[in-house]
Amino acid sequence: MTRRIDQGQMLKQADIVASPPLLACVDQSFEMPTAIFATMGTLFFGFLAVMTIGFANPNLAVPMAVNFAFLTAFFGIPVLFVRIPQGGSRALGWSRFMRQGIQTATGHSSGTEAAVLTLLLPLLIFLWAVAITIIAALI
Repeated sequence: MTRRIDQGQMLKQADIVASPPLLACVDQSFEMPTAIFATMGTLFFGFLAVMTIGFANPNLAVPMAVNFAFLTAFFGIPVLFVRIPQGGSRALGWSRFMRQGIQTATGHSSGTEAAVLTLLLPLLIFLWAVAITIIAALI
C-alpha cells in the first residue's frame, strides 16, 4: 500500500550526498589519451583480421562483416563524443597522462599502470587469435 509522506519527514530521511565532480559529467574521453584508444582499436581489429584470414570461408563473410561494422561503431562513436564542441573535452595528452595518472574506482593509478591495465586484455585477445590460428593451421 502507499501512504502519504510529508515534506519535513522526507527531508529528515533523505540522504544528502555531494554532487559528482564536474569532470565526470563533462569529460567524455575517460581521461585517457588517444594513443591508448588507437592501440586498443588496432588490437581488436587485428584480432578480427587474424581470425578472418586464418579461418577464411565464404560462409563467414557476413558474420565477419557484421563484427567489423560493430567494432567500427564501438570505436567511432566515442570519437564523435570527444569532438562535441559544447561541453566536450579533449583527451589527455600522452605526457600529461603519464605524469598525472588517472583516478579509478579502486584508487589512483599511475600512467604506466593504467596503460598496462587498459591494454592487457586486448593484447591477450589478439595473441589468443594468433595462437588459435597457428594451431588450426598445424592440425
